[in-house]
Amino acid sequence: MTLYDELYFEIRATGAKSEIKNFVNYLKSGELDEFFEFSTDYISYDDDYDGADASAEVNIIISNDDYGVEIDEFHTDEFLEILCKAGKRLYLKGQLYDADNDEYSFVSEMGDSYYTNALLVQNFNEDEDRPVEDDDEDED
Repeated sequence: MTLYDELYFEIRATGAKSEIKNFVNYLKSGELDEFFEFSTDYISYDDDYDGADASAEVNIIISNDDYGVEIDEFHTDEFLEILCKAGKRLYLKGQLYDADNDEYSFVSEMGDSYYTNALLVQNFNEDEDRPVEDDDEDED
């Protein structure tokens, strides 16, 4: 999916504090500058983050708080391939959207360097190994 004009994002990263630190260092390194200039202002740490030991599970949220990042074109697949590879040891879940409200939601499981469209994950019934059917579609 390609987004245009302004980029908005909210991404939650969950994992061991040591892995979160590595991920944040990657984000600060400038590796994402080909997509947009990353700012440390985008990172919000959990209240428990500072007191947690290195192996404790913590969360951060990476968000631009509804202040769009100016873009011409933003290719979500290219961005997520790089982001999810960097966050391979974390659970990542988020949304990317533009001023026209075109949205892409994704999930990247811990240990996986790729991502899945979150809408596909939500619409799948694991117990029956088939997509969940929406009961509301049949109603008039």
